Amino acid sequence: MNRRLKAAIRPAVLAANTPVARRRALKELAAAPRPLRLELGGNAPRAGWVVTNVGPTTRLYMDATEPWPLGDGEVEAIYSDNVIEHIPLHPARTLFAEAYRCLQPGGVIRFVTPDLRAHVERYLTGTAPKGDPEAKVYEDCGLVVEHPVDWVQIPIASFEHHLGYVYDFETLEAELRRAGFTEVHRRELNESPVPHLAGLDLRAAEGGAQMAVEAVR
Repeated sequence: MNRRLKAAIRPAVLAANTPVARRRALKELAAAPRPLRLELGGNAPRAGWVVTNVGPTTRLYMDATEPWPLGDGEVEAIYSDNVIEHIPLHPARTLFAEAYRCLQPGGVIRFVTPDLRAHVERYLTGTAPKGDPEAKVYEDCGLVVEHPVDWVQIPIASFEHHLGYVYDFETLEAELRRAGFTEVHRRELNESPVPHLAGLDLRAAEGGAQMAVEAVR
């Protein structure tokens, strides 16, 4: 579908679908066995997980920047791939706090998000984007990636990231610790000591431009 057409009809679809998808999410979250596994911002069903989103056609609508419809310690794992960079810092702090509250002791949250420091380092070294796997991902999205400066302007200015908050590891670690997490680790993409969090990442081909970060409750 044409991008302009999609943008034009998105508000109407969102308004029509959200109440239905929110009720469905409340019902499925209430019925899911405890402790549950929760994905934030997922686009496809995942066996053993409750997959939520806030998109216009999502099946299970849950805004993770508002209080979650879950009790304390009811979740064993949370996964979120390329979501938090779309959320401003203050609402993201609500998400981090709710994740901490809802995770059981020893539970883990895993984020995959662009690593701004890695992008800036590529720019500072003058690394040309041509032929880089990360650049190809951006090109496949229809973006022009020609100059080293594109390593910085794309993660900040594209994909509506300017409306959210783009992290490096140190900043994300600080925010997770602010929420109460005491163990925060950077992981390799698709790798985790927690079996049900390994092999989930969709952007492993992008290498160091993406980071995977896990925090333990």
